[in-house]
Amino acid sequence: MLEDITWLSSDEMNGRHFLSLEAKKAAKFIADEWKASGFVPLPSFDSMYIPIGIPNAAPNVAAMWEGKEKSYVIVMAHYDHLKPKREGEDRIFNGADDNASGTAALIAIAKAIHTLKPHLTSSIVLLATSAEEAGLVGATHFANEECLPMHRIKAVINLDMISRGDPNTIFLEGSPDAPSISVALQNANKEVGLTIVRDKHPDWMYRGDQRPFWQAGIPSVFLSVEDHEDYHMVTDEVDRIIPELAAKTAEITLHAAIELAGPRVP
Repeated sequence: MLEDITWLSSDEMNGRHFLSLEAKKAAKFIADEWKASGFVPLPSFDSMYIPIGIPNAAPNVAAMWEGKEKSYVIVMAHYDHLKPKREGEDRIFNGADDNASGTAALIAIAKAIHTLKPHLTSSIVLLATSAEEAGLVGATHFANEECLPMHRIKAVINLDMISRGDPNTIFLEGSPDAPSISVALQNANKEVGLTIVRDKHPDWMYRGDQRPFWQAGIPSVFLSVEDHEDYHMVTDEVDRIIPELAAKTAEITLHAAIELAGPRVP
């Protein structure tokens, strides 16, 4: 994960603004990694790239590990960040925590699922959204256009900023509205041992990409760290993240998603 965060948040990637060539390069990287892990495009799509309704914008990227039935568990994270500053010695908003960390988690989860090869009832869908920083545009478009039938989505877990703060603490929002997800995360955490702080920031449910799903009545949660001094600053660089925290958060998300997509079938 650290290697992927390092590349995604490098100066070469120029901030991954959703209208940039670098964001499209990030989208290709994500899709290629998922394809290599055995994931396939969503039903009714020939590609993992899903346009967001804005000309020249980097697309959402979505893929799935197929289950037996036409129901879905979504694990999502936005991969875009901010355009460079007009001037200054350091102009690039690298976005290592926000949200190269969550993006790297999606790639790590895909690789782990490929290794585990779970046989599941529901499909696990990985969704890397574009234009979150422009107002949750990619996620809202995905939900409004029903790129998946909304009534068939069982759960949504959003990962956004998972690598700063206390080395062993992650914050969970939305758990009262999504008890099945909360229980699955709790079960997964028995082996990992993260400190999960629940429902301290209920306003976060309105500011993350889970919002359009949650507002449509789909059980949804948001895993994140609290805002820090480098939030939306050019200093959000890879040398300040805690890769172990990102990895532990990815691990509990992986096992929770598999539990939610179960029961396993032969």
